[in-house]
Amino acid sequence: MSSSNGEKKMSAKEMIAAVSAENAEIKSARGRKPTTAPTIEKPVINHEDVQLGTMALEIQAERHKAAQENALVLAEQLGYEGALTVTGLEEEIRFYQRRSVEAVLETGKRLLLLKEVCPHGEFAPSLERLGIGERMAQKFMVATLKFSNASSTTLLSLPNLNQGKLLELLVLDEGDIEALDQGDTVRGVKLDDIDCMSVSELRRALRTASTEHAAELADKDRVIAQKSNKIEELVEDKNRRERMTDAEKFAEMEQLLTEATLVSIGDMQVIRRHIQDIRSEDKTPHGVYMACANSLQRVVSEAMGIAADWGIALTLAAEPDDEVIFDDPNADEDLDDDLNPQAV
Repeated sequence: MSSSNGEKKMSAKEMIAAVSAENAEIKSARGRKPTTAPTIEKPVINHEDVQLGTMALEIQAERHKAAQENALVLAEQLGYEGALTVTGLEEEIRFYQRRSVEAVLETGKRLLLLKEVCPHGEFAPSLERLGIGERMAQKFMVATLKFSNASSTTLLSLPNLNQGKLLELLVLDEGDIEALDQGDTVRGVKLDDIDCMSVSELRRALRTASTEHAAELADKDRVIAQKSNKIEELVEDKNRRERMTDAEKFAEMEQLLTEATLVSIGDMQVIRRHIQDIRSEDKTPHGVYMACANSLQRVVSEAMGIAADWGIALTLAAEPDDEVIFDDPNADEDLDDDLNPQAV
């Protein structure tokens, strides 16, 4: 049977069943334990780690700021007006790599700046991305610092100057570059030589000159060292003598005189041996005999001269001992009359 508003009325049996189900659900809810919400653990925050992390970020930011400031100063010194970012500098370096001498200098400028703006440890990876070896990058940077000034204008304007020659000229110092600009010869080459030579010829010329220059410097250093050592020895000897007593001085003088005398006697033994060899022959030519006499006479004269200079009395035998028999140098010799002093 339908209600006036179109809804279907429940029968008595259906109403009883619905009430019974509702009562059963209520009873079931009364006996059920309340559900406990899951416990969510809050994360433990290490405030010390957070503080250290913050400090690290601040230090990194300060370093980046300092690097940028240094890069700005360097850019002004180099006359660079381009971008001061890693990406921008890498792009410009790739552009200038395609050129020659100017490319070296311009690439060197940007490598110097790139090294300045790169974070610590990132310059080498940047060079790898650019395909530039560290050694070559170093040469480019040195070339820029060495030749990017007014004194190298003439050198850089040489018609046949190329990248290879420019890099070979890195061995020159600032004074050498100025001398070349003034037309002087430096390490065996002039500007015209540099312009006409090949890279290999220039390399050989500079290396040869460098070797010779190094040898000259080594010789000068050795002479200076020897003179310095000699001066030190003289000063030390002078100071030592000033500290000596008179008795010590005379004792040392006597010892030195004795040593010199022994050396002289040793030399006399050499003279004795030579004279012995001469006189051992059956016949001694008159000239050789006189050479022996003159040799001994010079020794005696030198000794007598020293004695006379310093007032020292010498006891010399006025006449030879009777047992000593002097040979006649001309006995049994067939000599011409003009060579024989006894010939009348």
